[in-house]
Amino acid sequence: MLRRLAMFAVVAVLATGLSACGSKEKEELKQKVASLEQQLAKSTSQVAEKDAALASMEQSLKQAQDEVAKCKVERDKLKAEIAQLKRKTAPAKKKKK
Repeated sequence: MLRRLAMFAVVAVLATGLSACGSKEKEELKQKVASLEQQLAKSTSQVAEKDAALASMEQSLKQAQDEVAKCKVERDKLKAEIAQLKRKTAPAKKKKK
């Protein structure tokens, strides 16, 4: 009986020690989780900022591409006009000679 009581006391001491150790580990894990949650929140906000910047850049790109397209159309019109003017003036030069 005494032996059982001694064994029970040893088990109780070990269980108490392990639970205290478990509490420390739990606290450390809670701190790590809190830190990771903060990092996740920060990363999420950074991603949101980058997404907003990307959307803005995409809009600027679209506007620039539209402007380039307009300039190309205008360039082509001017080239056609130059070619037409050259054709009109070319026969006049030949007649004068």
